[in-house]
Amino acid sequence: MSTMKKRPYRDALNRAVDIFRDAMRPFIVRKMRQVHGGRVQDAILESLQGRGRDDVKWSLEQGKSVEDSIDVGDFPHIVQKNWSKVFRKAFKGERAVENALWQTADARNKAAHPGPEDLDMEYVRSRLYDIADVLGRIDAPAEKRAVEEIRDRLLLRPDHPPKYPEPKIPTPTLSPDRSSYWLNTIMDPVILHKGTCMYVKKYAGRYPGHWTEYPTKDAAEAAGRSTLRRVQDCGICF
Repeated sequence: MSTMKKRPYRDALNRAVDIFRDAMRPFIVRKMRQVHGGRVQDAILESLQGRGRDDVKWSLEQGKSVEDSIDVGDFPHIVQKNWSKVFRKAFKGERAVENALWQTADARNKAAHPGPEDLDMEYVRSRLYDIADVLGRIDAPAEKRAVEEIRDRLLLRPDHPPKYPEPKIPTPTLSPDRSSYWLNTIMDPVILHKGTCMYVKKYAGRYPGHWTEYPTKDAAEAAGRSTLRRVQDCGICF
């Protein structure tokens, strides 16, 4: 029997932070380059201090790109140091973004160094809302949706049911020729169904935020891939 402790909230936060990191790196470097040009590496190093600066400098000396050298803990320092010249316009003057970046950096540290128990559900939920909000502000819709789905799947765990009544939503009307295709994005991997599938008839109306109809299989598969996860055909209807 495995003795490894299950930490679903910590694991969910780690996955969301990875998505956040990979989207923020090019955004920060792109915005810094627009102002600092060829001095972007120096400008980023000047925004950091202590061990963070040393780590980025060492990474650059090893031949890594500036994007790959900065991490979640560096983002709030870079944004704060360059707020007036670079990021105030990018974030439309909303300085609450800075707080979200500090909170996310702290959350990354908590998730990377777990204690004997899992992270608190409400804490993780709040951080996932922060991360999704920042991703929306940097125009990363696919990444934002991926984090929202991590958050929603986490909160729909059967041992933590929603604290509000489930809305009564009628079963959706399928295409007349029954040739539509449906994605169930609450699953991982994303599951692709035909409109005639028993699962579509049973669940699409209950969870409209996770079931979406498409006119063709190609359109559905493209939408599924945009969630940054694998798309798998339903074993019953294909």
